[in-house]
Amino acid sequence: MRRDAGRLDWAAVAALAASVTTVVAIVTAVMIFSQARQDAQHARFNATLESLWRLVDQWNSADMTTARSGAATALLADQPNHDVDDVLDFFDEISFLLSRGALDEEMVWYEFYRPMANYWFASQDHVRQVQRNDPTTWEQIGRTVTRLVAIEARRRSRTSDDLVPSRAQIREFLTAEIGNAECEEETEARRMPL
Repeated sequence: MRRDAGRLDWAAVAALAASVTTVVAIVTAVMIFSQARQDAQHARFNATLESLWRLVDQWNSADMTTARSGAATALLADQPNHDVDDVLDFFDEISFLLSRGALDEEMVWYEFYRPMANYWFASQDHVRQVQRNDPTTWEQIGRTVTRLVAIEARRRSRTSDDLVPSRAQIREFLTAEIGNAECEEETEARRMPL
């Protein structure tokens, strides 16, 4: 930095100061970007969680509990009705929100895997009949159930085929839905809370 004895090279000092300022600016920009990204992820997680809680509240509401009981009764009698449609419409909404990224797949699995899988497999004949007139009706639920079964299989270290509910399991589930009671399988398979 000294050119001659006792003289400072001001151009070198200015270049060093500019370099230090550039490095500080880059580090600051990276820190701001990282914080903004964390804030956005946190906000997205909170929005997803809030949406999930609203869906859980809706699922457990008096109107939906009545519809679930009516749907279970109708499916056990092999006479699907509007209550079955209401339950499938609810799961279709969840499937749509999941496909659009508004819900987290693991959270949906945690809260809705069991009822969604049981109602879906219990109403396959009805779904096929309705889809003859409109193939788009409830089309996303099937994809969602497949994804949720895969998560369940991975979590339980089993194959997806092992986890498709049997007729007996579906009947037990639907019977519990009529009385709004828990099935034995559900109490055995309690998961840790979020």
